[in-house]
Amino acid sequence: MREDIDIGIIGRTHGIQGYFRVKSLSDFPERFIEMSKLRLKDKNEEKIYDVEDVLIRNNQILIKVKGVDSREDAMNLNGKRIVIDISERIKLSDDTYYINNLIGIYVYSKEGNKIGEVSDIINNGANDILVIKNGNNEMLIPMINQFVDSINIKNREIIITPIEGLIDAH
Repeated sequence: MREDIDIGIIGRTHGIQGYFRVKSLSDFPERFIEMSKLRLKDKNEEKIYDVEDVLIRNNQILIKVKGVDSREDAMNLNGKRIVIDISERIKLSDDTYYINNLIGIYVYSKEGNKIGEVSDIINNGANDILVIKNGNNEMLIPMINQFVDSINIKNREIIITPIEGLIDAH
C-alpha cells in the first residue's frame, strides 16, 4: 500500500503562461528542480502532470506543467497538494531524522526511567526542540548533544540527559 507525504502546496499564479508558486513543505526545495512529474491531490482527486519548467527565484519556487498554459488554468490548481510516495523521500545522513519518524517515540533517561513520548518537534531556528508528553505534562528538550544522548528509530526510543530540575518539576 502506498503511503503519500505532502512536499508542497500550490499557491498563487505567476505571470500569464501557467506558472504557479509552490510553498515547499520540504527541507529540500531543490528537489522540485529534479522532478519530471508532479502528483497533485486534493480531497476529491489525484492527477499527474508532466513538468515543463521549474524556476527558483528569490526563494520562490515557480513551476510550469504541461497542459496548464494560462493564468486561469494555473488558478484552478491553487491549494492542491504536491505528494510523493514515502519511499521517494530524500535519504538523510545518520544524524538527521524526519519528524514523522520521531513522533510517538518513547523518551528515557540514561538511567532507564521512562520520561514520556515525543508529541511534536519545534524548530526555533537555532535547533529543533523535542516536545515530550507524559500525561498532562509537557516538557521541552533541545535536540542538542548536551541533552540528547541517542536516537534509535528502529527500537523507537530516545535516551536523554534531562535538564536538571525539569523532570522533578512535573
